[in-house]
Amino acid sequence: MTSRAETALYLVRHGESEANAAKRYAGQSDSPLTARGREQAKVVAAALRATLFDRVVSSDLSRAHDTAEIIAREHGLDVEVFPELREIDVGEAAGRAIEDAKQRFDWGPGRFVQWPGGESLEQVRDRAVSAVDRIVAASPGKTICIVGHGGVTRILISHFMGLLPALYQHHSPTENTNVTVIRTDGLMYRVESLFEAAHLAEEPPPAI
Repeated sequence: MTSRAETALYLVRHGESEANAAKRYAGQSDSPLTARGREQAKVVAAALRATLFDRVVSSDLSRAHDTAEIIAREHGLDVEVFPELREIDVGEAAGRAIEDAKQRFDWGPGRFVQWPGGESLEQVRDRAVSAVDRIVAASPGKTICIVGHGGVTRILISHFMGLLPALYQHHSPTENTNVTVIRTDGLMYRVESLFEAAHLAEEPPPAI
């Protein structure tokens, strides 16, 4: 039996956005990178310079796309846009303080909260997994950088680890531009590392 070529996926969270800095939900609103977020993107791009990417793909929201462009520039690649990778639609919660979620009766660190007018867990999972499956099917044996969002990445990881509907809980906060590595033969997905952010030790301090 011929073994399938293994594809490596580097899932990178976008740099700090204006909503991140304000500790508010952005959801699918187009919250741009802050100056610090652009510096973080440069730092992760430098950290990934030695990784030989064949493709760089991104959500269509500017905070992810702009981060992806900075990474892609290091490899002489164009950014391919997949709207299905955009962040969770949080409905009426867009623009609200993240602390609001903790006031809900159904909030919990390992639970998915569906806000009024927003997406369900199943909707997010289905669109994101479908996009990743298509990307992998088109690139067997390749190394691909996927720049996206914290919420969607957490759902993808939880799906690949067989945890859903529970969400994976990391031992420390997940930083902007953290990197998760997944390997797949196109059938099975194996999470190799989670939310690595050692490169941020090289990040310049925020301007005062």
